[in-house]
Amino acid sequence: MTEEGQKKTILVVDDEEIIREFLCEVLGEEYHMSVACDGDEAIGKLKKTRYDLIITDLKMPKVSGEEVVKFACESDPDYKVIIISGYSSLYTVSQSVNSGASAFLSKPFSIKELMQAVNTCMTP
Repeated sequence: MTEEGQKKTILVVDDEEIIREFLCEVLGEEYHMSVACDGDEAIGKLKKTRYDLIITDLKMPKVSGEEVVKFACESDPDYKVIIISGYSSLYTVSQSVNSGASAFLSKPFSIKELMQAVNTCMTP
């Protein structure tokens, strides 16, 4: 909870509806969830709203998760971003971290791995 007693906010960006629904179901009791179907929609939301955390897929049509990370971190260097991807190589992970990501989760990931990454990012 924030100082005002409101739930912290998470923006979930993934082109797969099942992933968006899963993340919202797992995290929705503790956090206020917002979703975007692709990177373009996410950037539009980021222009209007400041989220406490962004969880984004890496490979998406139109605008990639890497572009979402770049936009968010250029807007606010303190942004916390978790990248989730089924395409995880050492290069991909290092590129994501270099772009400003706080954490990288390879799909499929466990609820425990997700919660650990979220808790780490949400801890001041």
